[in-house]
Amino acid sequence: MKKLLLILAFSMLVFFPVSAFAWDDCPRGEVDCTGECGLFVDTDNDGICDHSQPAPEDRDTALTATAYSSPAVSGIEPISETVSTEDLISGTDLKTMTVSEVAAVYGIDAKAYADALGDYLNSKVKSTDAFQILKDNYGLEPSAAKDIAVSLASGVVAAPVEKVSKEINVYHLLPIFGVLVLLYILTHILSKKNKITVATHRKIWNVLLTLTFLASGLLGVLLVIRINFGIAIPLPFNMLYWHVEAGIAMTAISIFHIIWHWPYYRGLVSKV
Repeated sequence: MKKLLLILAFSMLVFFPVSAFAWDDCPRGEVDCTGECGLFVDTDNDGICDHSQPAPEDRDTALTATAYSSPAVSGIEPISETVSTEDLISGTDLKTMTVSEVAAVYGIDAKAYADALGDYLNSKVKSTDAFQILKDNYGLEPSAAKDIAVSLASGVVAAPVEKVSKEINVYHLLPIFGVLVLLYILTHILSKKNKITVATHRKIWNVLLTLTFLASGLLGVLLVIRINFGIAIPLPFNMLYWHVEAGIAMTAISIFHIIWHWPYYRGLVSKV
């Protein structure tokens, strides 16, 4: 009986090892994901989902780095020994930092790092830019940011890296304003023709103003929490993009509101 139990236990270890059942097979194509869905698995405890990264034995475990020619930044000594891109900064930590802060950790010049990131993204990057913003606006992944930093720190000319496409979010200022103006004209005409009451006409736009205010305001607060405190709240959409879009709509409807109450606001100005 004991032999049978030992055989069963050994079989369990062989067929079900304590490791990820699969590496680098994220169905959503995520890279260095920090857990934004129910499939999160982290058997190596590095804060990154196993499905979004290669197996440990397949990674570049170490890169020899030498001191950068510039002085140490913010009191942090430049890298002068073998370092691991995965161990130095996790993907989660990097998202809460700015370009200059990451440059300080790797002991490299912040401007040179910003320029290198700009070349990779085909865009202008400043040393004060937050990595979360670069990810939201340009699709910069933490693994690529770390590889570029290590390349600069090592002084080794890295193999050409395929640049990401310039995925700048295009905000729909004119289309949103145009659609809202047309809708406002429509409800205004309907109220003039007594199809709807004036009260209903105004109620519609008051509700829309409240909804756009809540959307823009709440998303803005979530962005501040994420950037200032490093607390990532997983949402199935780009918070920055919809924060701006809702803000555009709120601004347009606010103009309608000001027009309604123009005598009141004009009276406030005249009393000053």
